[in-house]
Amino acid sequence: MAGTRYLRTLFYCSIGALLGLISPSLYYGLIPRCQQNTESTMQRRNIKDIAATSKNAALPKKKLLFAGVMTAEKFLDTRAKAVYETWGKIMPGKMMFFASSSSHRDDLPVVSLTGVDDSYPPQRKSMMMLKYMHDNFIDDFEWFLRADDDVYIRTDKMEQFLRQLNSSDDLYIGQAGVGIQKEKGKLGLGLGDNFCMGGPGVIISASTLRKVVPYLEHCLQNLYTTHEDVEVGRCIKKFVGISCTWAFEMQSLFYHNRTGAKAYTTNLDTKAVRNAVTLHPLKRPEFMYRLHTHFMELKIQQTSYDVVVHQRQLDIVEKLLTKDLDKQSDDKLARLKDRKMFNQKMLPKEVPDWEMFTPRKVYSYQTNAPEIGMLNPVKDGLNHVLGQTMSIINKEARKVLHRTLEFKRLNHGYKRYHPRYGMQYMLDLLMKYHRHVGYNRRRMTVHVRHHAYLQQPFTSLMYAEDEQTRVQEPINFLLPLAGRLVQFKRFMGNFERICLHQEEKASLTILYFPDEGHNSTEHKIIFESLKEKYTRANLKWINMEGRFSRALALTVGVAQFDKTSLLFFCDVDLEFDSAFMERCRSNTILDQQIYYPIVFSQFDPEMANYKQEKPESVFYYSKDTGFWRKYAFGITCQYRRDFDLIGGFDTTIQGWGMEDVDLYDRFVLSEKHNVFRAPDPGLVHIYHPVQCDEKIAEKQLKMCYASKAQTYGSQNKIYEVLYDRGYFNQTKSLADDELFFY
Repeated sequence: MAGTRYLRTLFYCSIGALLGLISPSLYYGLIPRCQQNTESTMQRRNIKDIAATSKNAALPKKKLLFAGVMTAEKFLDTRAKAVYETWGKIMPGKMMFFASSSSHRDDLPVVSLTGVDDSYPPQRKSMMMLKYMHDNFIDDFEWFLRADDDVYIRTDKMEQFLRQLNSSDDLYIGQAGVGIQKEKGKLGLGLGDNFCMGGPGVIISASTLRKVVPYLEHCLQNLYTTHEDVEVGRCIKKFVGISCTWAFEMQSLFYHNRTGAKAYTTNLDTKAVRNAVTLHPLKRPEFMYRLHTHFMELKIQQTSYDVVVHQRQLDIVEKLLTKDLDKQSDDKLARLKDRKMFNQKMLPKEVPDWEMFTPRKVYSYQTNAPEIGMLNPVKDGLNHVLGQTMSIINKEARKVLHRTLEFKRLNHGYKRYHPRYGMQYMLDLLMKYHRHVGYNRRRMTVHVRHHAYLQQPFTSLMYAEDEQTRVQEPINFLLPLAGRLVQFKRFMGNFERICLHQEEKASLTILYFPDEGHNSTEHKIIFESLKEKYTRANLKWINMEGRFSRALALTVGVAQFDKTSLLFFCDVDLEFDSAFMERCRSNTILDQQIYYPIVFSQFDPEMANYKQEKPESVFYYSKDTGFWRKYAFGITCQYRRDFDLIGGFDTTIQGWGMEDVDLYDRFVLSEKHNVFRAPDPGLVHIYHPVQCDEKIAEKQLKMCYASKAQTYGSQNKIYEVLYDRGYFNQTKSLADDELFFY
């Protein structure tokens, strides 16, 4: 049949061409017939070819999203694990963690990036992660997410958001940033340029990733700042020609909570949390689980609501299909009868009375007062109900009015707790929506009153946390110092790793004595480099005068803070971790309690590691590596008001020790304060030789020698060394100069 049509078409076209030589009018008369048959034949042949092609080779179908999560080896057991066990399990695509070349964990999908370490800032780690995603998955996914291990992704909302966009376009999506005021003009951004802030997450289309990856190494060789998100944004702008989205709504979709350590520790049922696609930051893994539980709870509530709606629809359909109740089966009649009897049994004997309330007051018959303030649990429950109500109203309004309504205020309402049905509400709401009227479509705001009759069988889960933990107040480090450059470098590295890099609430005040014959130039270089690197950090340097006095230095440092500031009297030989920071906060109570941690003090490493390998971590505790320094009182957490109330340090005490013992004794004897002491596994005093000044008072000198003797080593190790060297042989003299290592 197809061959016949093709020959017929060829015939008409050939005859038309011959007749055109004789008479043009005859030729033009046959053109439509020729074209019609030709187009029809070509369409049939194209359809057949496409069908044959689709049968033999189906077009590849890409997955939606690949999430690359930047982390570090020390966070694999905590933050990374929390991410993987929460939103990582319900990703609409694939997720992998990216860390240093030495990182590995069997139960997590970790990529160890070659030539990359966990140092901060992570410019190379970020760009090498993008390169890895391109090289391995560019043809498998439409979108690529760059995320940190302290961000929560609402995967259902992320999928809904990305389905509306075209991944074939060059897109670079996130919350736009231009840097803080101090950094203005220092980030190397062009006029009108920006970057997507890395914290809340960054979305890159496959097209953008494909274009920028060939230039990543060039961008790494030409860095302007220490901010990896700024450098990624600059690279994309230069080689793809696009900036981060300027849309204002991205601030709510890619949400960064600016309350610091308080973020997501209180009520989660807020407008900001409801609207967000990503939520940042979640420094503590327990809050990642808490946030995930909250969203799973909302999903259960929505599913329960959908079940009720579908059940009502089924009931309506059932009534339409069964017009006469008598025609129903005997089994169904029996079930209806049982249900009626059950309802009668479950109905309370007394129906509760309604209580009227306004946004701030409750008018209750249960109290003697005519009105009482609305308690926080009631307020939280009401806010939750209002949020759900507006969601339901807008869902219907979009269908009918093709617009959404905005909540204006709650005029008043009535509530009661029904033993069977839960909380019941009658609400008088004022809302507004905008409509366009007239030929010029002038916008008019219309206010609408709406009465809502609601029933809430179950409320949200309630979370409570100790006040001290929730506040997360800053810990203000006070460090007296003279010389000790090597130890200072180690201390500042520890402070950067625990406080600055993890954005802990902490400040550092260095109280330096330059007149002790020590050059402070190198110290200041280290200090200023950190201050420049972490522009938001609270770092302060104070030059002291005269001879070194720890009491005087700490007194000057205390005076820099207000009465309710939490202070940590520190030592340059200390190594601390994040867990200690939490114990400092929780164990110190304003006007009540002072925290004196018992610090683990290392023995001389040459003695401690005799005939054994050196431990990898300083936080290694054994009877042969150190001892708990029970009679040392220089390390303490306390508030300034308590310090002032007890009288502060005795600054007349000169030289080594005693000023801390004097302060401790006064706190112990105080009737107002409680002294809390406990071994703190997050504090280690790193070994250093003790130098005792012979000019100090006799009592101080004895204490200094006693402290020096304690640091030699454990009895077991000392015995082992003496035995190996033959000092228990009668022919060997104890006066030999090889007895000790000093």
